Amino acid sequence: MPTFNYRTRGRGCQNRILQFKKSLFLSDMKFFLLTVFIFLSLFVIGQPIQNKIDHLLKQENLSGAVYSVVNNGHITCYSSGLKNMETREPMLKDAKIHVGSITKTLLAMGVLRLATEDRLNLDDPIKKYLKDLPMNNPWESSHPVTIKHLLNHTAGLSDIRLWHFFSTEVSPQTPLKESYRRNPHVLDIHVLPGTLFSYSNMGYTLLGMLIESIVREPYEHYLDKNLLQPIGLHNSTFRFISQNEDKELAMGHFENGRLALAMPTYVRPAGQFTTTAQDMGTFLQFILNEGRLDGKEFIRSEFIKQFGRPEQTIAAKNGLKLGYAFGALSRDRHAVVGIVHSGNTIGFRAMYYIFPKEKKAFFIAHNMDSETANYEVFNQALIDNLHIHPMRTSFPSKKETAHALWDLDRNGYYVPVITKIFPMELLDIISSYTKVENHKSAISIKPFLKKETLITAEDGLLYIAQNKTEASHLFYKDEHGESYLTTGIMTLKKVNGWKIILPALSITLGVLAAPTLLLLFIFNIYGKKCNYFKSAEAPSSIALLLFVFSGLIVFSNDITQIGDKSFSTILLYCATILFPVGNFTSIIHYGLNLKKSAKRFDFWLVVLIAQCLVTLWCYHVIPFATWE
Repeated sequence: MPTFNYRTRGRGCQNRILQFKKSLFLSDMKFFLLTVFIFLSLFVIGQPIQNKIDHLLKQENLSGAVYSVVNNGHITCYSSGLKNMETREPMLKDAKIHVGSITKTLLAMGVLRLATEDRLNLDDPIKKYLKDLPMNNPWESSHPVTIKHLLNHTAGLSDIRLWHFFSTEVSPQTPLKESYRRNPHVLDIHVLPGTLFSYSNMGYTLLGMLIESIVREPYEHYLDKNLLQPIGLHNSTFRFISQNEDKELAMGHFENGRLALAMPTYVRPAGQFTTTAQDMGTFLQFILNEGRLDGKEFIRSEFIKQFGRPEQTIAAKNGLKLGYAFGALSRDRHAVVGIVHSGNTIGFRAMYYIFPKEKKAFFIAHNMDSETANYEVFNQALIDNLHIHPMRTSFPSKKETAHALWDLDRNGYYVPVITKIFPMELLDIISSYTKVENHKSAISIKPFLKKETLITAEDGLLYIAQNKTEASHLFYKDEHGESYLTTGIMTLKKVNGWKIILPALSITLGVLAAPTLLLLFIFNIYGKKCNYFKSAEAPSSIALLLFVFSGLIVFSNDITQIGDKSFSTILLYCATILFPVGNFTSIIHYGLNLKKSAKRFDFWLVVLIAQCLVTLWCYHVIPFATWE
């Protein structure tokens, strides 16, 4: 029989055990080193974009930002700058922020979810659900305003009134009907529904009311529970959140660094949403997944695919592919096309970009709303970080424009078709006009006080700007022969140049004459001319002084109160009535001896102010009631 050396056998077992432990140790070490490598790789990759954003915040004099990047299913969050400029508290990547009009994308998702559940049809007229809506639609019998029109900003509504955003009388529980009950004219339809894009916060407020009419509870509660929670947005809410009640909410800031506390508004479905960078990354990933959760359709994929792809408008039917649809905008900028939405509210600015083909996206929110900062540099930095390559490597040069594609009648001046904020039509005419000229090699599009854009013929009636990747402009005529210029998200109507020149000249002369008359009034009072108050120019001068005084009081108050009925706003309203009365009283006094009056300098000052007041009255600027 063979014999066994138990000592040798035991030593072999020990060697095998040691080898096993050694291999296990090496495996653990490899796993550990691999984990460290991945972590360090992500850290190194993330550092450049964070350093870039840090630099840009300082360059643009902004307080802070939170941002998230979605790259092939992986979400990375960052933060830069300060959460509160007064306390110098640093911004953390899990800080909550307000996103302003990005709310519209989330609210649209709520409507699309109800459509996915067959609880509404997007082509239903809004009055099917809101029967008592005092909407003035001249085309109601043939073209009622539908849910889709509201989603796409093609209902023909104007945007907002001052009091919709700047009022202290509203509370988080104010019924949404109050957004139009004070003045039903905010529901006037100005163009044929479905034909033109016109951004409207009022339209999305109606969508909030639509949701409430179907679910029979506040839209905030319903969407928090039935939309945000299933998607996984656990730190987001449609409810009003202020910095006083939630310390995780970043402090908003005005341009000068002054703190901006959150305020409720009358149009909250259009701009009231609190979220985090992580939650927005999750939401963007949900969109990239075409509205699917755990492989199941939560929002119909056909709806998601229509994001930013309008179909009904004149622009879309004539070949402009980009525009606004279903709560998102397809945007051609930085040499790439992305699905986007921006947002700004008191103290905050935000933006997201989605690139469906590349399966990439980003979100960024700043806790400062500045009029001088260039927020586009942040978008460019994040696009570069995602390595989204330009869609067109060489832009069209100034090629010869085919005469067949250009009608010289298109040369001239264009103004917005719909005034966004009433009563700012006069301001749109004299400061938002666009001049169009044919330079043979290219067409010049020159908005007032803005950079000129050169466009060249692309296809048919379509034109493309030199910094765009797709057709960007369309000229067309309506059935009445009126000429229009549209980019899909901005439509301008051609007008006679005198319609711009005359109002501008009228306002300019009045603005120059008013302070001159005021200085003359002060000089005469200082000279202690007691009889001055009996002079012809006295009523106009005194009324002008009251107007200036009331204006100073109004604008010295917090802007958030400008839409309220208060002593200062009522005083301004009265002053805008008394000013014309006083001015024309002076005109009557001068008229008693017109031959002599015509030789007086003050007479012509009063006349110049009078013609300016007539222009302001014709455009409904006076009397000026901030609360209407």
